[in-house]
Amino acid sequence: MHIKNKQLAIRRVRDLRLIASAVFFLYSGFGIYLATFNNFAVGVIHMQPEQLGVLEALREFPGLAMAFVLAIAMHIAEPLLGCAALMLLSAGFTGYSQTENYAPIVFYSVVWSVGLHVWMPLQSAMTLALFDEHEKGKRLGQMGAYAGLGTSVGIVLVLIFTKSVSFSTWYMTASALVMVSAIMVLFIRRDLTPPDKPRMVLKRKYGLYYALTFLEGCRKQVFITFAVYAMVREYDASLKAVAMLMLINNVTNLLAAPVVGRLIDRIGEKRVLMTSYAALIFVFLGYALIQDLPVLYVLYCLDSLLYLSTYGLTTYLNRIADSRDLVPSLSMGVTMNHVAAVAVPLVGGFLWGALGYQAAFIGGAVVVVISLNLVRRMIIKPEPQCSQ
Repeated sequence: MHIKNKQLAIRRVRDLRLIASAVFFLYSGFGIYLATFNNFAVGVIHMQPEQLGVLEALREFPGLAMAFVLAIAMHIAEPLLGCAALMLLSAGFTGYSQTENYAPIVFYSVVWSVGLHVWMPLQSAMTLALFDEHEKGKRLGQMGAYAGLGTSVGIVLVLIFTKSVSFSTWYMTASALVMVSAIMVLFIRRDLTPPDKPRMVLKRKYGLYYALTFLEGCRKQVFITFAVYAMVREYDASLKAVAMLMLINNVTNLLAAPVVGRLIDRIGEKRVLMTSYAALIFVFLGYALIQDLPVLYVLYCLDSLLYLSTYGLTTYLNRIADSRDLVPSLSMGVTMNHVAAVAVPLVGGFLWGALGYQAAFIGGAVVVVISLNLVRRMIIKPEPQCSQ
């Protein structure tokens, strides 16, 4: 028994290292995309706010269908499915490198989005399957740190070679890094989660989780779609300034993600989420009402830092869900998240055109207020005490 436990521990460490390495390389490529896309969209594609809204809505549409996609593929081992997903992501970035026109960019955005949205619940499920109940928040935080480190590496590359590398070369580099990630995922063992998982889960007892992930999709999408774009379009933020902002942002998150994960384990997801949402109300209002670019940089970083609290949504689901329900419930959460994510860019783009970018951020503040009130309804059952 001792030898068997030791072998399991060795396999667990090996799989953790593989997942962490895959996350690092994936987000190194994604960091390049994040640092370059808004300047690429404005300076090369000449994208208008309404066009950006349409692109983001279509890019998020695969997330809307994710519960159904994963239901079809539920009996495929997570590492195999994850590898295929990351190959799609790599192919989308390759497509970016080959065009400077709006329509193909929309198509390739949908391609890589399918890959990313299939991968997200798989990464969470594989990480949660590797560890005991009392350290799941910590481990999700560690994966967030590896993602932040990878993103920072990608952004640093852009900062160093801003003047000498074309957008086409950047996207080919991003594609290559994601392909390395896909290869690593292939070597993760394929029996991490129960083989008899249900294909799809939609249960009333997970209703609060679904509602919060829906609202999180609204909140997140406002910043993802319009925050940096507003700084570039309205305040002429340069590629170097955007890349530096994202570097600072990701280094901060790299350090904070494990701390937030441990905090969730220590005081619970309810307290962490309530504190985060209360602060986010002021972040959104600040972004709508303040017109000083350095202050907007700070608010952007605060939003990203507070986003780390959403690990609490995953640990909350893990706490209340049956083990067989975890992967399909996470994928249903992705779908609920993207019901909002498809609509928000379209609505936000047209609101921008009619009322200015501030209207989208005021709407985001309203969403956060609703989220805060829902989190107050979380019922966290105390862990059973050991008998003396």
